Amino acid sequence: MINLDNKKLTFLSSIILSIVITGCLAPDPNLEPLTQVEKKEQPPYRELKTTAPTGIDPMILANRNFHEAPMLAAKVKTGELPPVSERLPENPLVVVPLEEIGNYGGTIRRALTGDVIQTQGPVKAFNDNLMGYERPYPPKSIQLNLAESFDLSDDGKMAIARIRKGIKWSDGVPFTVDDILFWYYDMEFNDDARRSTRPIPPAHWRVDGKPIKFEKIDDHTLKISSLKPLGRVRQALSHEEIAYPKHILAKHHPKYNPGANYKDFRDLTTDSQLIMEPDLPRLSAWVPVEWIRGQRIVYERNPYYWKIDSAGNQLPYVDRYTFDVILDPKVILLKFINSEFDLFGRYFQMDMYPTLKSEEIKGRFKLRVSGPIGAQAYYLNWDAHNPMLREAFRNKNVRMGLSHAINREEIKEIIYFGLLLPSGYSFGPLDPYFSEEVYKKYSEYNPELARELLDKEGYRDSDGDGFRELKDGSRFELNIDVTSSQKIAVDVCELVSEHWKAIGIKANLNSALRDIIIPRRLNGEFDIHTWVQEGHTDILGRMFDYGITGPIFPFWHRNAQQEGPEWLHEVTRYINSAITTVDAAKLREYMNHIRDLHTDNIPVIVVGSAYFIWGANSRLGNVPWTSTNAYVYRGWGRSLYNEQIYIKQ
Repeated sequence: MINLDNKKLTFLSSIILSIVITGCLAPDPNLEPLTQVEKKEQPPYRELKTTAPTGIDPMILANRNFHEAPMLAAKVKTGELPPVSERLPENPLVVVPLEEIGNYGGTIRRALTGDVIQTQGPVKAFNDNLMGYERPYPPKSIQLNLAESFDLSDDGKMAIARIRKGIKWSDGVPFTVDDILFWYYDMEFNDDARRSTRPIPPAHWRVDGKPIKFEKIDDHTLKISSLKPLGRVRQALSHEEIAYPKHILAKHHPKYNPGANYKDFRDLTTDSQLIMEPDLPRLSAWVPVEWIRGQRIVYERNPYYWKIDSAGNQLPYVDRYTFDVILDPKVILLKFINSEFDLFGRYFQMDMYPTLKSEEIKGRFKLRVSGPIGAQAYYLNWDAHNPMLREAFRNKNVRMGLSHAINREEIKEIIYFGLLLPSGYSFGPLDPYFSEEVYKKYSEYNPELARELLDKEGYRDSDGDGFRELKDGSRFELNIDVTSSQKIAVDVCELVSEHWKAIGIKANLNSALRDIIIPRRLNGEFDIHTWVQEGHTDILGRMFDYGITGPIFPFWHRNAQQEGPEWLHEVTRYINSAITTVDAAKLREYMNHIRDLHTDNIPVIVVGSAYFIWGANSRLGNVPWTSTNAYVYRGWGRSLYNEQIYIKQ
């Protein structure tokens, strides 16, 4: 159990309470200015000024006068590789480094708590798409990436993307639209070939349940079309997947090889195989060269990577990028403090903050504060196996009572060291459609009101044992599923369970490994599932958690298609309208409706929005000062801007 006195002794909220990250988000209707976020003074180090050229000399491009890493130059000399001028595309993507032109060489060292179960670590750090959110974060726009141009028709129903001519896979084979179509139709929308981790194709590539159409115009031109406007196509093209090497995988696909079978193809294209298997070519800055299962993955620079810095140096700067598999986040923390790892953030837990802050003064690393992002959320199962609990969870007054019973200020001080903005369930402060007015709804700590709401609905303690009864006379008792490795989640749950006990509801903690908790979430086998609030920064990036986007969505109400309340069906209609409009005014109208319907009906109980602490070893250069771990922006890994980080000499 939590020692409240010890927690309070380490309360350090005054250190960073004044920091709020805001951003100017832009013309794209889904990236509007965040005018309503409270603006506070920000530290001067957040404004990085680069000494690198802010644009590339046209003569470098005209003469193809590029530079490369010594390890690649040596291979060119022996004939193992063609010259860098032949390896780069006609129009390489130019990156202006955050601080300065970097040095070649060295290794970035990171950790994962697993390999097969933690694929999102390297996926978000490495994978590129046709477009991408601007970095450093928070993004002001969506920019070109693998694509050198992108045009959306006036009615928004057709888009043309042209990929950079001359981009090659890491084995030197040209990257073409055929690779995109192979991923899209032969993997993503082929029910027999699609990975088991994707029960249905992503919602952002479907309109009215049907796939958006992809067509090849030529090797480098992709046409995307739909019967309705492609309101989210730029965001969809900023996700982590867009293509896989057809020249390698087609031979294992039954459509192209009658001797192949789908089971073997799925085994070859699991999440872990696609990001960690050394024999599969990639488009990323680094490619795997060694995978020791359960121990380590080593990535080495891609000789055909298609980005350069503003001085004409092929990126990335760093030769290798490694992930050591260490099960315990606390061991990862200690190794980061001891300079054995270079970056720490993916496994940050709030109770680590005092240790990190006290060690930072030694100068081996620097901490960053980003956010706020979604904090702990309690997803009530509207289809709980216990019919009496299901009835209670579907009662708005019960949900309001559960929310008003939570002492968020206590949680803020004891668990989050002051780095929490207490709130109700709504869009977060960095969402373009954030509303300060509704953000705090149902979040006031008022246990008396909570008791009145429960009494009103007939949930009373009739036998005097201190706990209320459900409608069948059984004790009002529920189980909270929480991942045992997420200490902050367990700590918050312990406090919340005490808050709910005070109003007569018994809450038991089911603390287990992620491998147990996540399948229970996906299969609807929980009473309450606790996780961070999904979609906190952009709910359309997690629309399947907010609307009825498929037969088993949202996960907290798998039977919503048949039994969902009218307000949730209304939300779903607004979501469908939002993703199929290119009119910014209409989009704002739809998003405001979605926000207000969710906030008013409070299907999920949250504690607020939390700041995110992460750190970088002082030997690294060009590390951004702002970041995010928001799912919609591809998480902390992408926001690091890895390809332009370098090792100081």
